[in-house]
Amino acid sequence: QKSKSLVGMARMLVEEYDGEVPSAMRDLVRLPGVGRKTANVLRSVALGQPGLPVDTHVIRLSNLLALTDETDPVKIEMVLNPMVPAMERGEFSLRMILHGRRVCVARRPRCEDCVLNDFCPSSRV
Repeated sequence: QKSKSLVGMARMLVEEYDGEVPSAMRDLVRLPGVGRKTANVLRSVALGQPGLPVDTHVIRLSNLLALTDETDPVKIEMVLNPMVPAMERGEFSLRMILHGRRVCVARRPRCEDCVLNDFCPSSRV
C-alpha cells in the first residue's frame, strides 16, 4: 500500500503541481498517502509553514493537562492552534511528543521528574 501511495503521490506532484510539493493543507491532504498529521509535519519541518502534528503523545498530554477533552486529532489541533503562535506550532508538537516519550510515559509517568507537576491536573506528586 505504501508503494502504491508513493507512486500515486509522485504522479500527482508531477501532473498537478509541476513537480513541486504544495504548501497548502488542502493540497497536501489530496496527495495519496498523506493525511493531516503528515501534512502538518511537512509544513512545519520541511516547508517552514505553521503546522501542529497531533500524534498519540499530543492527544494524551493534551487530555492529561486538561487542555482539551477531545480525542479526535483534528479537533485537538483546532483547540491547540489558537493557544500557540503559528510559527511555534511544530516545535510545540515536537516538545509534547518528546515529553510524552521521555517523562509522561503512558504506562509509567514519571510525575516526580516532571517540570509541569506543579499545575498538571493529572500529576501523581
